[in-house]
Amino acid sequence: MHRFLVFSDLHGDAAALELLLDRMVAEEADHLICAGDVGLNHLGNKHDQLRHLPITFVRGNCDSPWIFAEMGFSVPKRYTTLELNQHTLFVTHGDVIPSWKYAPIALTAHDIFISGHTHVAALKHPKGSPILLNPGSVSSPRDRQPPSYAIITNAKISIKSVASGRVLHTLQL
Repeated sequence: MHRFLVFSDLHGDAAALELLLDRMVAEEADHLICAGDVGLNHLGNKHDQLRHLPITFVRGNCDSPWIFAEMGFSVPKRYTTLELNQHTLFVTHGDVIPSWKYAPIALTAHDIFISGHTHVAALKHPKGSPILLNPGSVSSPRDRQPPSYAIITNAKISIKSVASGRVLHTLQL
């Protein structure tokens, strides 16, 4: 069973990265997905912890391509896709592709549109659209929710508090 840990908008917060990596172990996640604005250049030597993990990045509006290259990472694209059973996970930051309707590939109601950028956690499945997931910000949320991340499994999606692991939102697949 796949367990994706999805996060966004770290913005180089090394303490938040440590909490997130602790959550990865506690959640037994087998793959990290970063929906942009990781801030590699502000992580000091902590960015090396990401180098050896199974991780998929997309580039956010605060992520410089040359920083990724200079630090020995592949330069992330503006969007990517992953597969989970019958679901396509379309991952973007949300600044260039703000809605599933603008995705350069056709998405169905069985798919999952993942974006960050707003720093506001959201999980909903409007009729006729893909599941919409924003994991919120792992470092600096812009709502009254705590810093958060999401877990995607074969059975459900949950948005959780980085500090406590408490479930904030959940949706069955």
